[in-house]
Amino acid sequence: MTKDLKFLIKIVKQASKLITTNVQVSPKDDKGDLVTNCDFEVERFLIDKIKKNYPNFDIISEEFGKTEKLTENCFTIDPIDGTINFANGLPLWGIQVGCIRNGKTCAAVIYLPAMKDIFYADEAGAYKNGKPIHVCNLKPESVLYVGEKKFSSEKENHLLRRELFSSAVFFAWLSCGRLGAYIFSKNLHSWDCVPGIFIAEQAGAVYCENKKFKIVANSLETVKYFEEIFK
Repeated sequence: MTKDLKFLIKIVKQASKLITTNVQVSPKDDKGDLVTNCDFEVERFLIDKIKKNYPNFDIISEEFGKTEKLTENCFTIDPIDGTINFANGLPLWGIQVGCIRNGKTCAAVIYLPAMKDIFYADEAGAYKNGKPIHVCNLKPESVLYVGEKKFSSEKENHLLRRELFSSAVFFAWLSCGRLGAYIFSKNLHSWDCVPGIFIAEQAGAVYCENKKFKIVANSLETVKYFEEIFK
């Protein structure tokens, strides 16, 4: 395990201890999204730890970040991915952090505290709770998949914000074989997908992008299967 990955695992576990049942929920924007006091507290903690240990790295974060443009050496932070689930007492949420060094993701962690599962990866491979993981080997016609939808009206898209959704959970489950594919918007933020794509790829997944969407799947065959369906 690399030094970068050890550092990420340590600070993410520490940050999770800041999350309590005293949750204060506020609207984040006019599109139905939410933010909580825990989002802010976790992100502040992670930023502080990274700045002290990696002073020359940039930080791309959801709540306090001024930009989401990735740089040659940076960290991405999503303090609580799946905030709406978290705010409603559902376990489908997680903390996710990625480290990019010399232009390539080199370490990533997705921690799902409510389910007591931690997924992480470096260039040596991907792991869940200390054990190696790999994507499933099912054929495209048999895989379970999740995907984002976009509707025609603003009202429908507003309601979409209140669906069960967490990219951290979806990437984690894909990486350990519970899902066979995750299809998502090309507009998904870097902090939502950098850690998950890396962990999934280190677990054997294939990542592709076309004109309409991005997809991470258990095989290239599965990628082509869904691209043909949704073309």
